Amino acid sequence: MDYRQAIDFIEGASGKGDKRGLYNMERLMERLGNPHKRLRAFHVAGTNGKGSICAFLDSSLRAAGYRTGLYTSPHLERFNDRMRLNGRPISDERLAEVTTRVAEQVEILRGEGVLPTFFEICTAVAFEFFAEENVDYAVIEVGLGGRRDSTNVITPMVSVIASIGFDHMKTLGSTLPEIAGEKAGIIKPGVPVVISPHEVRSVFAARCEELNSPLIDLGTSAMQMIFEDERGGEFSLKLGDSEWPRIAISLPGAHQAANACLALTALDRLNLDMSRAGEGVSRAKWPGRLEWVGNVLIDGAHNPQGARALKTYAEKHLKDRRVVLLTGMMQDKQHALCADIFSSFADEIVTTSVSWPRALDAFKLAEDYHGRAVSEASVPAALSRARRMAGEDGAIVVAGSIYLAGDVRRLLLP
Repeated sequence: MDYRQAIDFIEGASGKGDKRGLYNMERLMERLGNPHKRLRAFHVAGTNGKGSICAFLDSSLRAAGYRTGLYTSPHLERFNDRMRLNGRPISDERLAEVTTRVAEQVEILRGEGVLPTFFEICTAVAFEFFAEENVDYAVIEVGLGGRRDSTNVITPMVSVIASIGFDHMKTLGSTLPEIAGEKAGIIKPGVPVVISPHEVRSVFAARCEELNSPLIDLGTSAMQMIFEDERGGEFSLKLGDSEWPRIAISLPGAHQAANACLALTALDRLNLDMSRAGEGVSRAKWPGRLEWVGNVLIDGAHNPQGARALKTYAEKHLKDRRVVLLTGMMQDKQHALCADIFSSFADEIVTTSVSWPRALDAFKLAEDYHGRAVSEASVPAALSRARRMAGEDGAIVVAGSIYLAGDVRRLLLP
């Protein structure tokens, strides 16, 4: 395969696979020689913040001199962004090479009636790639949920569970305990689990007790925010014998300090060289999450929890500026509830249709704003209109979908 053929093969499985728990993934791993069993991994689940935690982990490990693999989803701009080696997306050539080998085994399984899904194939490519590259550590983000997620075939060195909120309820459940139960599915016997403070902590505690897995609750760590501005901040942290009086982060939002602490706590559990871990946290980048490009703030908030975090940021740092919201969302998200939160800090609103099959129509989305929004069918037209409305001194806030964040980012940073 060449690169285009590889992408066509992977994307061609979308909507055509037959998800059967972890069965497909286990069979595919067997046929590939179980590359996942050669990975020393960090496994990260959660509703919001898991991507940022992965970025902090990866950056810290690289700062400490380790060779890393990073697997996240969805991609922001190019498919290659999903799997990174030492911070760099997989090359087109390597993606084609690895996908060719994975595709051979997928076709054999299809002949046996086993139909791997799009995400199962993506994950298999990432695991095979990282194993071939002999990474020292792999940082693996859960795609959806945890228990039945394709990544859950791994047995990590540490599991990390970020914040829990309402998202993907049709798949994960309609209550926080149900959703937490699915996330807790990544917990493995004897493997340490690091969590942030949760109202559903008891769900994770019970699972850890059942599996004899040490539970480390970030709520007991000595973390203190020193200051926060619209571009980042600083915090102090003490973990056992490790102490950082000042750690700078360039990811904006107070919640990112908590995410950084989760990453450092997970690293500390393995007794790695922590002297440079704080430096890695300071270097970490995670595009499309409270990212400023000129007067445009790009954020991937797509559920009520993310929308509230964005609202907190906007009320703190944008209160003296005219705010124009540019938003587009997926049909299966809580778009009406997000609209209530977004509209509370936006002076004007532009809705658009994201370039993705599940996208909600721009004019349908505008109904959630009860006459306050104007609509543009295309993202470029919506961005142009938002710029005119914001003027030179205003701020444009892009939110509602990571796919919208990627679309806008491509326009601003071609």
